[in-house]
Amino acid sequence: MLGTTVVVVDDDEDNVAVLELGLQSVGFEVKTARSLREARLLLEAGHADALVTDYSLGDGTAVELLASLGTKRPRLAILVTGHSSPEHVAESRAAGFDAHLVKPVDLRQLERALRGAAVAGATSSSAP
Repeated sequence: MLGTTVVVVDDDEDNVAVLELGLQSVGFEVKTARSLREARLLLEAGHADALVTDYSLGDGTAVELLASLGTKRPRLAILVTGHSSPEHVAESRAAGFDAHLVKPVDLRQLERALRGAAVAGATSSSAP
């Protein structure tokens, strides 16, 4: 089953703080990173069940981050971006993101995405 540790990545401190506090308030353990490099270190060390990341990270992109993780990729990857066109959504899905949320993020929607993956993970892992 999907655990409760979420890595939040954004190079904007205010966005990180809002997501961190919001997710902590509903029971998630949150680790934060403000760059692709910091995020990669956390994720490669196995410190996450889910990734919530902005697209542009200053030292790279969320697509580059996800592609670089290989087997260390968390079970769930959610892209948070200001881009909402169907082309952007299709691009994020093709890159391997499980969800594409548009800023400003509705914290209830983000929580539902994270908890929905937990339920799906529990169902598929308990199947014969």
